[in-house]
Amino acid sequence: MTGRGKTLLSDATREEQAACIRLFALSVVQHRAKRDFVAIRDSAEFFRPKSGSKEKAELFMKSRDLIEEAMEMVRAISAETPPKTEEETQSEKRNQLRIDVTAPLKIRWPGSEECTNARLQNISWGGASIIVDQANSHSGDTLQVLLPGIKSSTIKIEAKVLRTWELSANKGEGIAVRFSSLATTDQDEFEEVLKLLAQTEDNPGLRQHARLTQRLDIQFAGPDELNATLDDISAGGLGVTVPDPLQIGQSLEAVISTLDEGCTLKLRARVVRLEPIKMGKVELYHAGLKFEHPSRELNNLTRELIVQLAGKQQ
Repeated sequence: MTGRGKTLLSDATREEQAACIRLFALSVVQHRAKRDFVAIRDSAEFFRPKSGSKEKAELFMKSRDLIEEAMEMVRAISAETPPKTEEETQSEKRNQLRIDVTAPLKIRWPGSEECTNARLQNISWGGASIIVDQANSHSGDTLQVLLPGIKSSTIKIEAKVLRTWELSANKGEGIAVRFSSLATTDQDEFEEVLKLLAQTEDNPGLRQHARLTQRLDIQFAGPDELNATLDDISAGGLGVTVPDPLQIGQSLEAVISTLDEGCTLKLRARVVRLEPIKMGKVELYHAGLKFEHPSRELNNLTRELIVQLAGKQQ
């Protein structure tokens, strides 16, 4: 960066830079909510010292999520490699299968209680492509996908809108979403639905080699070591060291257990950070994971594990 922009950034303190980022994020969140222009000056009013409000708290939470989303995008772009060879592309497909299948489902737009009929174009463990008559959301919005279940009536998944586009010949609009939050009680059934859909999709050759998702086993030497990590888990994330690089933005299944598998926890997790590290002559990778479950459920699971661990130690 050159010119005046570089001077502004170099002259600003770290606190000022952070405050500007939060202000811009807050303004974008307000713009999305109102579907109209919001002046920076109006957004800045929320930073003035005054009594808190529910609206202020919600806006700041959404702006924090927006900053996190932007950071993930920056990290993903920085981690991009030259175009993959055909062999590398096929290997990537084997790690996480995207199922091309047409199936009915429903979605609930942001701020609405009504459900809208939609059609599934393709789906994977991490996200989906959906066709609707008209998209009532924009990139960055969070909507709810209601997928028909096998045992239960409906599997409800929160999903972040990545992009939208118009289809040709007035056939509606497409929406690409990334799944961001799923109840732990629905996780196994969602995997069963994916397996069922994979059996009906149009690429039987691919099905024989592909896995629905990559599994990451995280094991600890004993209950004490596992107990020391529970605060990180309940906070919504975890850092792990892995021998092979993962993809930033990749959604995987993390199986957390002690070596004797006496305590086991299976969670959806997304890779939000990846850093190479050296241990002697060996290159490893430190990955930052964000769990894709409601925070209240993670807290409850943490408490249950603590009780299990305490019982085993008696």
